[in-house]
Amino acid sequence: MKKALYIAAALCAGASGVFAFALAGYRMMALVFLGLSAVLALFGLLAGRGTAAARRTRTAMIVILLIGAACFLAAEIPVLADCRSDADTAAPHLIVCGAGVNGSVPSRSLADRLQGALKWLNANPNSDAVLSGCQGPGEDLSEAQAMFNWLTDRGVDPDRLILEEAARNSYENISNSLALIAARDGAPAGRVAILSSEYHLHRLGWMARRLGCEPKLVAARTTMPVLFLNYAIREAFAMWKLWVFGP
Repeated sequence: MKKALYIAAALCAGASGVFAFALAGYRMMALVFLGLSAVLALFGLLAGRGTAAARRTRTAMIVILLIGAACFLAAEIPVLADCRSDADTAAPHLIVCGAGVNGSVPSRSLADRLQGALKWLNANPNSDAVLSGCQGPGEDLSEAQAMFNWLTDRGVDPDRLILEEAARNSYENISNSLALIAARDGAPAGRVAILSSEYHLHRLGWMARRLGCEPKLVAARTTMPVLFLNYAIREAFAMWKLWVFGP
């Protein structure tokens, strides 16, 4: 048993290293495998020890893991339940939430969102879109500008696109974009669609409703399953951060 636990811990540590250093954008998967490695190694150290202290430590670890799993599922289940578009997403305005840009090229996540945005804009020709996201480290231009370039290169009328280039996080994506829409067209409550990766929608909807908006949520499908898993896991922790500390 001890040997098997140590082998499993080593394999998880190796997987953590691959996700951390060989692949870009998989930090959460790296942390998950690193945590699994540590837990397996600790159980390996305790395996075969029959002392009272070892038994108490094992029991405490199991209790902590069960509580952690319950907390994780409390956030993860609604995240997964909302990984879909609303039945009717037509609205005068669309907010497109940014993601990383590699130099001037949209990352895989952003490219997936842009495919969804292009499809929505083509289906709603009388609507406009707010493209939201600032310029971050390693980015040659703002996420909003990268989205603008991508969409206009594919035939979207530039007059339909509004750039919001100050947002540094999801909350600012929503709050800044709603402010722009309100300045142009009055209070946007109930008249706005929000598009992002499917795993992101639950948190965005939660924040939008607390900003006085009842949005229509539009899911952009993540084309890489492991990338979806990475960010879907991260969303559970992001929801707990939101619940405890606020936006």
